[in-house]
Amino acid sequence: MVKGEKIYSYVKFEHELESEYREKIALCKRKSDVLETLFETVKKLLSKINDEFKHLTRDDTKLNNEKIEFSEKWNEKIKELYKNSDLEAIINRLTEVATHRIKKLENDENVDYFNIKTK
Repeated sequence: MVKGEKIYSYVKFEHELESEYREKIALCKRKSDVLETLFETVKKLLSKINDEFKHLTRDDTKLNNEKIEFSEKWNEKIKELYKNSDLEAIINRLTEVATHRIKKLENDENVDYFNIKTK
């Protein structure tokens, strides 16, 4: 970063979306629901920054090793936004919430499997 270079903060947008996002994530019962909620929230966040992201589709994103990845079509635009902003940290926080929920759902499935009551 160069001295005097402008830094953009999108925390305001994060706070606008955060409570609804956490509520929706808590209600998710399947991994696919969690991923859809994460995608919709990231899309809303990016659309607040640039209307062009309204054309982002579910196929343009994937969760890989607890990080969200974007298709080549969008990757350069997003990396450009990451350069002088806190956007990457915000998206990482949203992704972290989703991955914790997925782990909890997987753990609950394992516990349910081993706690099957027999007559």
